[in-house]
Amino acid sequence: MRILQLHSNFIEYTPIKKEVTIAEETQKKPTRLDDIVVLFTCIEEGDNESVAKQAIDEVKEALQQLKAKKILIYPYAHLSSNLAKPTAALNILKTMEKHAKAVGIETYRSPFGWNKQFTISIKGHPLAEQSKVIVPKGEAKEERKVRKWKIPKPEYSILKLDAETSDPKEYKFKEGEEDIKTLVEKEVFKKEAPGGEPRIIAILNRFGFEWEKSSDSGHMRYGPKAALMVELAGDYAWQSVNELGIPSFYIKGTNLFNLNVPAIKAHADLFGERLYTIRVDNEEFILKYAACFQQFSMLKDWMISYKHIPFGMLEIADSYRLEQSGETLLGFRLRRFYMPDYHVFCRDLEHAKEMTLKVHKKIHEKARELGNQYVSLYNLTKSFFEKNREFMRELVKVDRKPALLHFVPEGKYYWVINVEYHITDELKRSREIATVQIDVGNAKRFGIKYVNEKREEAYPPILHTAVLGGIERYLYTVFDAALKKEVPSLPLWLSPAQVRIIPISDKFTRDAEKIADIMERQCIRVDVDDRPFTMQKKVREAEVEWISYVLVIGQREIDSGVLSVRDRELRKLRKMRLERLISEIRKKTAGMPFQSLTLPRELSKRPQF
Repeated sequence: MRILQLHSNFIEYTPIKKEVTIAEETQKKPTRLDDIVVLFTCIEEGDNESVAKQAIDEVKEALQQLKAKKILIYPYAHLSSNLAKPTAALNILKTMEKHAKAVGIETYRSPFGWNKQFTISIKGHPLAEQSKVIVPKGEAKEERKVRKWKIPKPEYSILKLDAETSDPKEYKFKEGEEDIKTLVEKEVFKKEAPGGEPRIIAILNRFGFEWEKSSDSGHMRYGPKAALMVELAGDYAWQSVNELGIPSFYIKGTNLFNLNVPAIKAHADLFGERLYTIRVDNEEFILKYAACFQQFSMLKDWMISYKHIPFGMLEIADSYRLEQSGETLLGFRLRRFYMPDYHVFCRDLEHAKEMTLKVHKKIHEKARELGNQYVSLYNLTKSFFEKNREFMRELVKVDRKPALLHFVPEGKYYWVINVEYHITDELKRSREIATVQIDVGNAKRFGIKYVNEKREEAYPPILHTAVLGGIERYLYTVFDAALKKEVPSLPLWLSPAQVRIIPISDKFTRDAEKIADIMERQCIRVDVDDRPFTMQKKVREAEVEWISYVLVIGQREIDSGVLSVRDRELRKLRKMRLERLISEIRKKTAGMPFQSLTLPRELSKRPQF
């Protein structure tokens, strides 16, 4: 702490403009104090309540020498570059004020967080101007307080298809329930997962999903093929939420939110300690870990009627979570990722349950269309479970297999139920991909209201979900499902190149380009391998890249109009005309998002990467 102590004839100050979000409320009018010791006070990082009291005790001794009776504590940040956080600084200034009054000093304090105009007249004696540096004793350090809970011993049950429960220790798993068994062994019995790196990592690298070594741990980069898949998955996330039939809004916003905003801080405290924080202009901000902040900040300014409910809002949020570096996994557990965060705003809890069931069905549908399947982990309180057994029966009926119940303490979370959707990867490890939860706390916290049929203000329950899961986790699921096939392949709409044309010599390159032009006009991603390599090498590389259709073009194909098509899915060579191939591809990709190639069509124009 640094203090410039001035024994003054008078000081007169006027608040002009707020400088920080937590600036104290005050009137913009002059205040004058006569015959007073002014303490221009700068609170530094590491200062604490002990320092505040120590500073006042020293000032009290100085007042006896000066024969002065009153002080003005005047916040003044210009004495140091090592400033404390605004919330900490304000608390310490208040502690100084309280302690000064407690020891009998007539005390005044100018408002915190304001740019102020002031005039001061300093007495002309030798002790009128003094500076003080108060050093904290020991290494005490102010830290952001995170809400702590006494964590009871976890309590689990198996939820059967009839909504009855069973002790996991006694449950006998049946054939076809291997995935739920894997989840139970991980969550309940803490069984170690098999070691080793899954094949999926090498495949992700092959498609351009890589760690960015020049960044923080857990940050990825996306080559041209990977970037295309990310964009397509984002489009599909928006398409998928619109399939729910709920009127929805697509938005975008900032990544940076001020921790001094009470609602932001309260939500961050509930999230825990996995926060990226940054200091800007003496204020502390967090990088958002989901889209809640931007959507909720926007919605509190909307005029919402019961006639508008239900409605949804989606942002593909650039999200940051400070995962432990040793736990990061390419494409799955990341510190920075894309989250297609979707919120549904409901009338009341019963309506929220109805919307949850609809979302629950859609989440399972999206996994099953890949040939994968989810098992569910339901985090909820016992009271919610007992009151909503029929609702739980409906949910587990969609699961088509038993689920795992995890009972949490009453009142601990802002949600009443949180469903996690897990796959079992090729190494028999359970991986959480998607979630949905019913939030009954954040509407009030953020001031999101709607006017109900009685013309009364009400707070809507909010569904939080990512129907596909995070974009990277969704793609992880896509590749996981592909690797479980006899011949690995991607959904055609997601394949970076759907068709590759290979001319048997340079003589037929122009013909290959003409065919590619026709296919591109039909919204088909096609490339041409015009490199001076052998036919065998070109075909082999197309296989490695999982190209769905490979066309070999030579004189016979040009003369007959019948193409030689290597079909990866059917694992055979087919003879077909171009029109038929186009029709087949269009049929397979109907209704799915499309984007053009994100790299040159001709392979000869691509650097090796």
